[in-house]
Amino acid sequence: MTEIEKLQKKARNLRSEMRKLGPLLKGSVVIRDMKCGKPNCKCTRGVPHQYLCITYKEKGKSKTVYVDKKKYGQALMWSANYKRYKYLLEQHSKINLALLRSKERAKKRKE
Repeated sequence: MTEIEKLQKKARNLRSEMRKLGPLLKGSVVIRDMKCGKPNCKCTRGVPHQYLCITYKEKGKSKTVYVDKKKYGQALMWSANYKRYKYLLEQHSKINLALLRSKERAKKRKE
């Protein structure tokens, strides 16, 4: 198997992995500690409530979406899928650049 064939196989495998990821969520997952403001709540005594939220950019402005407790797992999985997708896309781009360079070099050698 030639080097080009190996790179093409790696690229196919990466594309296959990207297709299997499922839903994606672009944004940062953040857990925030907050006080609710109720005078007798435990958060006034130093044990703040924790909320999961997603922050993202829209038209250059930061946006925050608070996530319902029932959907924490879903939000975390979707965010992890997005990060994995970005990594796979970066690897795929590197392989494609290597393929372009190898073809250029092969042409130069023939001339």
